[in-house]
Amino acid sequence: MEQQRGYGTFCRAYLRTMDPERAARAAGSQDGFSMLGNRFIQTRLEKMRENASSQIRREDAVRRLAQLAFGQANDAVKLALGGRDTDVDTLDLSAVTEVRVSDKGGVEIKLVDRVRALESLCALLETGGGTDAQALYQALAEGGEEAGWDHE
Repeated sequence: MEQQRGYGTFCRAYLRTMDPERAARAAGSQDGFSMLGNRFIQTRLEKMRENASSQIRREDAVRRLAQLAFGQANDAVKLALGGRDTDVDTLDLSAVTEVRVSDKGGVEIKLVDRVRALESLCALLETGGGTDAQALYQALAEGGEEAGWDHE
């Protein structure tokens, strides 16, 4: 029973981070890649993915795209300037797609392509009609407010 709880912890951490080693540490294990090979974990991950996909609505996608398109990169700048002393667990790095550190200590941070996020938002808004479009606009407005932009 204790092992199954550890599997649940691993699965939740893995779906949140998509990092098997980090998920293994959260579950108190050593080898995340071996855990991904476990049939019980594979089955549990699949069920958790199915449950999550049935709960995600179109408005959620629009809200998230708005956050990516209009969000601030302040925490990414803190990461770049703070270096190794920065506690990354306290930062919102959802707009960061890649971090590279050179052998001389330089830091390169790549962010989400905001133009692609805007194009995706436009495509979603164009496919909605009538009250559906209004619901999508409302979700977009709420996502933008959370990201700190004014839609009026």
